[in-house]
Amino acid sequence: MKYIGSISLKLMLSVAVLSLLVVAVACGSSAQSKDSSGSASPKAAKAGDAVGAGEKVTVLVTDVQDKNWFTLSNGGPDLKFSRLVHEDMFATKGKGDLIPGVAKTWKMSEDATAWTVTIQDGIKFHDGSDLTVDDVIWSLSLERDGGENVNSDAIGNNQCADPKEAAYVKYTDSLEKTGDNEFTYTQNRPSPNFPFNFSQSNQDTKALVMSKAYMAPQMSSCFAEYEKNPIGAGPFKYVKHQAGVEYQVERYDDYYHHPGNGFDEDRRAKFESLDLRIVLEAATRVAALQSGEADLVEGNIQIVDQLEKIDGANVVWQDESAHSWFVMVDCWEADMWCYDKKARHAVQYAADFKIIAEELYGRGASLKGWAWATENALGYTPELDYYPYDPAKAQELWKEAGLGADNPVSIKIHTWEAGSFPMLPQVAELVAKDWEANLPGMTVEVNIGDQGAIKDVWNNREIPGDVLIRDNEARYDGTSITRGGFCNVGTGWRAVEDPAFEPWKTICGEASKALDDASSTREASFKTAYKYLRDESLMWGPFFSNVPWGTGSRVASYEPWTLVPYFTAPWTLELK
Repeated sequence: MKYIGSISLKLMLSVAVLSLLVVAVACGSSAQSKDSSGSASPKAAKAGDAVGAGEKVTVLVTDVQDKNWFTLSNGGPDLKFSRLVHEDMFATKGKGDLIPGVAKTWKMSEDATAWTVTIQDGIKFHDGSDLTVDDVIWSLSLERDGGENVNSDAIGNNQCADPKEAAYVKYTDSLEKTGDNEFTYTQNRPSPNFPFNFSQSNQDTKALVMSKAYMAPQMSSCFAEYEKNPIGAGPFKYVKHQAGVEYQVERYDDYYHHPGNGFDEDRRAKFESLDLRIVLEAATRVAALQSGEADLVEGNIQIVDQLEKIDGANVVWQDESAHSWFVMVDCWEADMWCYDKKARHAVQYAADFKIIAEELYGRGASLKGWAWATENALGYTPELDYYPYDPAKAQELWKEAGLGADNPVSIKIHTWEAGSFPMLPQVAELVAKDWEANLPGMTVEVNIGDQGAIKDVWNNREIPGDVLIRDNEARYDGTSITRGGFCNVGTGWRAVEDPAFEPWKTICGEASKALDDASSTREASFKTAYKYLRDESLMWGPFFSNVPWGTGSRVASYEPWTLVPYFTAPWTLELK
């Protein structure tokens, strides 16, 4: 077994041994409805409603992605700061539970191609202007194009974003205002997942609602003023920032989501200001929590024991934050070692994922589900759980696939260090060791590289027959990622060559039985589809990660959401 990169086997084993010393801390999702009922129109908060006057909370997180505010030129990790200032179109309680928010009511057409959404009255942007249906349509048009050429102006004419951000335009039939505070969005295909994709539980920034009056005049400058002074309708108002370093915000007292407006939870911050800082080094985050410089720090399993030893500190867990993702890259030719699914099954039986997860992660990982179908996700069933360690079964399947010492296999495993799912290089090395020990004729080289560079060669079809081990955001509704992986020939990272032809057509067809199901049987359809895709094993993942957050001595409680990535639910953070 060969290694490319800076992680040695000795270091990997040392980390595994150390992780055994970690003392783990113990700390109802419902399917998305096609109809909804709303709440009363928001009122301005009373002066007496403010709490935590003068209190500042400092939060340290591991990383962001593109560091921009504009939704078409940033990525999921940028939600750590952008969701503080902006409000998503659909509100949730974490997982897949949609509740009224900016969207007061929503209704799906019988064929699931159209959604009619009513917008809540009385919500204010931070500059005092009203949030209206026109703002929602304009924000949605940036990616989906609503007939005003917003998309082509932002992406094509002014080059404010990569053209790939226009991918969904081809699925848009119409986006139009159909009432005083109502719009209807129609696709040319079933879209039962539309509300989830634009909700607080999704892992994408494109759900954030922006002010058309403020943003539209800045189109020609690619929103230069907005990048300096973002205005949203979220729970915090922008104060200042240094891109990729620090983001300072203050509580928005007129934030609409509270019981006085008919909502069942008060989502106004319980402190006056928040300072979000990006600190890559785990040791620095731990030291800041210990000194009292920080109140909340994003952790990983390697520092849990250090967090627990800090006087007055606690560890709270954000369960199902990310999932492991093993990709059998471009196994599309009949003469490739991984074309026969018996070989793809064999590599799963040949690795002891139970030992790997327990020794490296402990409480930080759970052996439940298949890839993005994690324990609380739509369509999960215990039948999706990982393949148990069985070297004899692995060797039998390996032989049936025509592989062995007389027909050897030499591959690379590509991976990187991931902030949301640490120790993937160690996972790769342990998997490679098991494969070489249990699969005759197999040799494995582990390539530990740069995330962007590895994604480029993957998407550009440059590593066929290799294996990619990566992390990805967990999610309740896997419609988009399933469609992209198995039914969209335009997806660079897809698992099938072309869903218009066999055998890929059948695979897409089985997946589509769930993707296009908008009925009460949708969850059952996903269970069936995921079991089929697990058996195909073109993509899989044996465990998901649980992220530990360290709370400082000033913090009384914090309740991060399950099955939603990044920094969530800041209004649940209460000081002593």
